Amino acid sequence: MRRSSRRGFTLIELLVVIAIIAILIGLLLPAVQKVREAAARTESTNNLKQIGLAIHGYHDAIGYVPPSIIDWDQDWNPAWYNRCGSTFYQILPYIEQDALAKIADPTSTPPGAMYFWNIYQDHPVKTYINPSDATSITGLFLDAAYGNYGVTGYALNYEGLGYFINDDPSHPPVIHKIMRLTDVSDGLTNTIFTAEKMAVCQNPVYAATIATGDSATDSNYYQIWAYGRTAWPEWNPLFAYQVTGPASKFQSKPTNETCDPRLASAPRSAGILTGLGDGSVRLVASTVSPDTWWFACTPNGGEVLGTDW
Repeated sequence: MRRSSRRGFTLIELLVVIAIIAILIGLLLPAVQKVREAAARTESTNNLKQIGLAIHGYHDAIGYVPPSIIDWDQDWNPAWYNRCGSTFYQILPYIEQDALAKIADPTSTPPGAMYFWNIYQDHPVKTYINPSDATSITGLFLDAAYGNYGVTGYALNYEGLGYFINDDPSHPPVIHKIMRLTDVSDGLTNTIFTAEKMAVCQNPVYAATIATGDSATDSNYYQIWAYGRTAWPEWNPLFAYQVTGPASKFQSKPTNETCDPRLASAPRSAGILTGLGDGSVRLVASTVSPDTWWFACTPNGGEVLGTDW
């Protein structure tokens, strides 16, 4: 009985098969990437919604929205000092982070003075990590000179959420803007409270040409989520703060060579996710005009948003 012969693949056939597989992978990768980007955008939207709901929860409990910054470089008032920091610090109890919110040392002088360094270091918060932001997927940034810091891929609108800088009229300037939802006369759906912003910007050009004081000595600019200081301002998770007006428009997909740590920034070319005053989330197109962007940052300027909103 004859045994049938079995012929193996020739080298050319193998090369053809490999080429076909490579083509299929090339076709699949963009689709996979789009799915990942869509999932990341959905998660980022959910994070901003949680933050928005927490801001409303704080407002319902305290009577005003949590200020974007309560500075601890100025003369302190015991009623405010142990709440110094960013909005992200103040809303911790409203995003189920009570334990993290209670790290404060009430025996320190002034009260809570040791609190901030404890909370900044080695404390990432999942809600504050933007999955679309490749600069910090863990929520931590290791600064070789200072150690690990909890950072965020989101930022707070200094104009919309208000601020509390100094509570001592004998030591001007007294800079307060405590906001209630009813103070947002331009409409909650027309006012930005939060937006995306790259967590880490390492731009030596910025340090050399724009930054001043302490900020000019270091090209590592990272958004410490709990930070609230007028010193080292680029480390505050803020926008519409150092740069105001139409010039404050967000950047689209900046790199380390082009990033400006004073501006909000979109991790995608289509636009930036923003959390509005009513708790909703909106994608603002990268083509929005600088004027419309600024009008949406001011809570009671009386401006009419452009048709590009």
